[in-house]
This record gives sequence, structure tokens and C-alpha cells, in this order.
Amino acid sequence: MKIKKLISGILATTAIFGCVGTLTACETSHPELCITVEFDGDSYELNYTLYRKFAPATVSHFLKLAEEGYYDGLCVHDYADDRLYTGAYSFTDKDDENGGLVYKKYYEVVKNYKDFPISVYAEDGDATYNLCGEFTDNHFDWEKGEAKKEEYGSLTMFYTDKSSNEDSVYVDHPDSDNRLTREYKYNSATSQFFISLTSTTKSNSKYCTFALLDEDDTDVLDGLKEAIEKYLEDNEEGKEKVTLGIDEDDAYVGGYKPTATYNVLAKPIVLKKVEVTKT
Repeated sequence: MKIKKLISGILATTAIFGCVGTLTACETSHPELCITVEFDGDSYELNYTLYRKFAPATVSHFLKLAEEGYYDGLCVHDYADDRLYTGAYSFTDKDDENGGLVYKKYYEVVKNYKDFPISVYAEDGDATYNLCGEFTDNHFDWEKGEAKKEEYGSLTMFYTDKSSNEDSVYVDHPDSDNRLTREYKYNSATSQFFISLTSTTKSNSKYCTFALLDEDDTDVLDGLKEAIEKYLEDNEEGKEKVTLGIDEDDAYVGGYKPTATYNVLAKPIVLKKVEVTKT
């Protein structure tokens, strides 16, 4: 009996250390994170549950960026009544010579991350550091359940419009051993995502929703939304349109030089911290 107990103890200890040494063996189906947003002197903590089995590549990609501190200090660069777009720019004082939105050079930064999760490859087999689109327009099938729907507070990965780009790339599908050929435009997401402010739940065939806001924090998001609306009511020039060149460091951009027009708040909405609380 004592020998059996000793063996059981050794096996349990081995399992624990094996789990520490191999993160993938310990990954949960529902990682969690907290996004601390600062606006007009106040902080808002938004807690999320992520859904790994429905969007495995997206969740791994987002968690890696969060763990490396990529999002910390970035701002909401495009404000809409139904969405807060973020994840690509910081904001500097407009009184500075180069003030306003400052693009964070995605590719330059993430190529230095160790063990970055790769899901999209170029024709020569090199990693692109982009994210495969886990949504129906990209012919992604959910064999493990229905895709998550966009709802109030949810997080959805976003890519800028590359409809004029007809290049192909190769993606890894979690339910296939083969690398599949897909259109680049649907597999070109990098770091951008949006927080949904819509009051209705809806399916989205073009983008991947991968995280839902904890129910207890809906009132926190309500408070942030109300603070933004109040600020805009009190400041006629609190929001302006800014047109910028986008994705200039993307190897697939080529010569067509895409631009985007953003609705930028003069007082920035800042992602103070995006912290993974459970992997």
C-alpha cells in the first residue's frame, strides 16, 4: 500500500512539473484577461472570457500580444457609436510636431517575440506574422460548435480593407493536417480588434469574435460609454476625422497604398493594461 502511494505521489509530481514545462498541456478552454481602460481621469476594468476551442488561432495570437505587453498604452483610434476600434496606435499630444495618432510598427515588434504563434505563411513557407481569419467568409468551419456572436462588450479581431489585394497565402487549420490556400485579405489581421457597443447579439461572417465580457462588468462598460458620450456632448470639437496611410509595413500591401479615415477623440481612450489572468 505504501509503495502504491509513493508511486502515485511521484506520478502526480511528474504531471505537475510536466504541465509547467509544457504550457500547451495546461491551456484551458476558457482563458481570461482584464482590460483596464482610462478615459478623462477615470479607470474602467473590463474582464473577459476567451473561447479557445472556437477560435484557437485567434485566442493564441491575442494572448501572446497581451502577455508581451503589446497593447499596453495604445488608444482607441476610431470611435463609432457601436464599436471602439483599437490595437494599432498610441496617441501623443497634438501640440507636438508629430502629435496625434502614432502607428505601432507591428511587424518590427512581433518578429522579436519568442515562440510567436504562426497561422499564416507566404508562398515560400515563411511566416507572415498575420492571423488566419476564423470566420465563414474565409471558409472556416466550426466542427467543435457554433462561432461566437458579436454582443455587447465582446472582442472581435479586425483587419483593414484589402479587397484590392488578390494574393494568396497558406493557413493552418486546427481541424486539418494540411496547409490550406486562402485569400490574403481574409488572413491579414495583425493586432487590431474592436470592443462592441451594440445592444443586440448578431452573427458576423467577416470577422472573428473570440471573447465575451463578463456579465458583472456590463455596468462598467456602460459607465465608459456614458463618459465618452458626455464628453462629446460638452465638447463640439472633441472628435475629428483623420486620414492616414495604413499597414505600410505589411509585405503584401504593394503599391496600392491603402488609407483609412478614423474618428479620433481629442481626449484619448487609452488601454492602460491588457493583462492575462488565466491561460
